[in-house]
Amino acid sequence: MTVPVGTGAGHWRPEPATALFASAWLGGVTPLTLNSATQFAPGPPPPINSATYLEEFIEVRDYGQNTSAVRTAAQTQTARFFSDAGIGPMQAALREFATRRELNIVESARMFAAVDTSIADGAITVWHGKLQYMWWRPITAIRYADIDGRGDTAKVDNWTPLIGTPPYPDWPSGLCSVVGAVSTVLERLNGDGTLDLIITSAAAGVTRNYATKAQIADDAVSARVWSGIHFRTADEVSITSGTNVANYVLDHYFQPTD
Repeated sequence: MTVPVGTGAGHWRPEPATALFASAWLGGVTPLTLNSATQFAPGPPPPINSATYLEEFIEVRDYGQNTSAVRTAAQTQTARFFSDAGIGPMQAALREFATRRELNIVESARMFAAVDTSIADGAITVWHGKLQYMWWRPITAIRYADIDGRGDTAKVDNWTPLIGTPPYPDWPSGLCSVVGAVSTVLERLNGDGTLDLIITSAAAGVTRNYATKAQIADDAVSARVWSGIHFRTADEVSITSGTNVANYVLDHYFQPTD
């Protein structure tokens, strides 16, 4: 699938310039459970001329740069933690959860089916949004701030994020959709409002135990800003989108039977 590259304000450009839009086809896949890829669509990103855009531009510019002087060591660790936590480490955490909680084969099968179906339909939702809005990443917005039509932003030619920018647009966030989906399913299946998910990130070299959905959601959203690869609302709307997808999946599928 060939995806055109824009050159105007707000338009996604690959970083590096030779990178292709990864998995663009995913935005056209029929969801497993949802009525359509737009059922829980997040809507458009904040306009460039909005106060929200300026606030988020400044935040990611200052906190997400690889040589940031304001990002703390703890924030850097959190950014690196979530740079690899969404796929392999998340599945490993689910296996550890099933073993530690001593789930039987039926309970385990239900958990993995609900989680991974929610992740899949969440990813389709996200990639459809990426294709629809083709919104630029912070690295592009900051390096090309001279074309954004604002007098209160200034371009930084060599601005570089803490971690490498993924090869697809900013809006919305793939990782945060995963976090929203996984945490929603587990909290509902646990039945007591807890998450109790233990994740080990090789990139950060640490293991974290997230007791609640709120904790992991807050960390995941901020991590992508501190990494320099997302504007904050791109992450926030994807937590909501992943949550909505997971709730729909659990409400309509994988219900217990007598």
